[in-house]
Amino acid sequence: MPVVVKERLLDLLQDNQKNYYELFVFFLDSDVSSFEKEKKARDFLIKEIEKLEIEEIDFPSDINSIKTWCENDNKKNCQEFQAYLNRRQAGQDREYFQSVAQAFEFLIKVSPTKKVDGAWLYSCVHYWNDPVFHELIITYLEELGLGEPKANHVCIYDDLLRSLGIDSFDLLLEDEYYHHAVVQLALGYAPAEFIPEIIGFNLGYEQLPLHLLITNYELVELGIDSKYFNLHITIDNIDNGHANKAIKVIENIFDKYKDKELFLTKLKRGFALNNHGVGSSKIIKNLNVEDFVLKILKRKALVGQLIHNETREFGCKTINQWLSNPHDVEGLVSHLIDHKWIKFNSNPEQSIFWRLINDENGKMFGVFTPVERQIIHDWIAGDDHSSNFLTYSKELNSNQRIQDYLFSYISDGELDALQERVLQSSDLAIKICKLTPFLAPDSHHKSIGLWSTRKYVELLFPYLGTFKN
Repeated sequence: MPVVVKERLLDLLQDNQKNYYELFVFFLDSDVSSFEKEKKARDFLIKEIEKLEIEEIDFPSDINSIKTWCENDNKKNCQEFQAYLNRRQAGQDREYFQSVAQAFEFLIKVSPTKKVDGAWLYSCVHYWNDPVFHELIITYLEELGLGEPKANHVCIYDDLLRSLGIDSFDLLLEDEYYHHAVVQLALGYAPAEFIPEIIGFNLGYEQLPLHLLITNYELVELGIDSKYFNLHITIDNIDNGHANKAIKVIENIFDKYKDKELFLTKLKRGFALNNHGVGSSKIIKNLNVEDFVLKILKRKALVGQLIHNETREFGCKTINQWLSNPHDVEGLVSHLIDHKWIKFNSNPEQSIFWRLINDENGKMFGVFTPVERQIIHDWIAGDDHSSNFLTYSKELNSNQRIQDYLFSYISDGELDALQERVLQSSDLAIKICKLTPFLAPDSHHKSIGLWSTRKYVELLFPYLGTFKN
């Protein structure tokens, strides 16, 4: 093993993660053993639970009232959504995304969590020989699309980001946006003592939130494919979907748990962990396209600080001098505004800066990607002139997506070797044992994980569908 790789693994295993992003990378690193991940998950969850103020958590005190409580919450959110639809039909504007740029910002900021969708249930697949866990395992397998890339939630979201051209924008994210994703990953690798917390978290996550309904509605209006969000409205329904399964699992495991009071306390803690990190509602409330534009410009400054003409000055500095320190970019923008190179709340074509980056003959054409220009366009335009429809959405929806054709031409033979080992074994337990590691959050959306999921379903729950080896 190369020295660099050894040092990196040593850092990971010695608890040297300094932030949520590094923990995110740790849990998704296939070179780190599940044993080490379980240790890290336990330590992390203990610290997260210590932060909870249990008395302030709104949660039923009686196990028998959970179903009614969830149904009432579902009904309330549906009623609020109907009120939202009435406002929209009366002519009011969108309430979440005023422009395509804001929708992009939202999709980027929730991406760490969406890229580990369902991860909190991974540990349950180890309990496959206990029927009481089957509802949870089936929920996880359905999050994995039963091994089909078109239905695998992470594949769907990755494909959405890729098709929109925003799949690399997570480089602009602050550490806080990885917090909730790490909570999910830690639960996915948690030891058995956290089973009540896992199913409590699952109960909260599978409910139908108002923000999901409105997000789905407004993305469609903007011409952005909302399949991922619509899927979570349908598959999570409280009648026979994941929300219903979440309630049934609680009732079944509660009957088997000796210490009923402790179970309820731990269940409540798990439910409360849904609020750790920056959730969708908070992201929507704090959308700031200007801040996102500045991050884009600062990233460009790292490349452009030595290539501009030195004769033109803004505020006693040349462009190269402004760009030599990314933190000075805000000052440069202020000078461009003062010199009328950027005219806010008007057609961007009236701004010299926009024409420089957007016109084919502009001196900066090609510096910014189409997506970056979309975001800058809406930033300059303001609410009255921003884009209300993604211009290339028709092409996205009418053409088959790349996910239909993805295939790895570079293989280390790992999948072939796994298939041979599984097919040669006649023992069900051994087969399951060999497949389980590839259902993990770091693997399930890859070729080997998709095949493993299909095989796992075929072996344990053949009634869920017909699959090929």
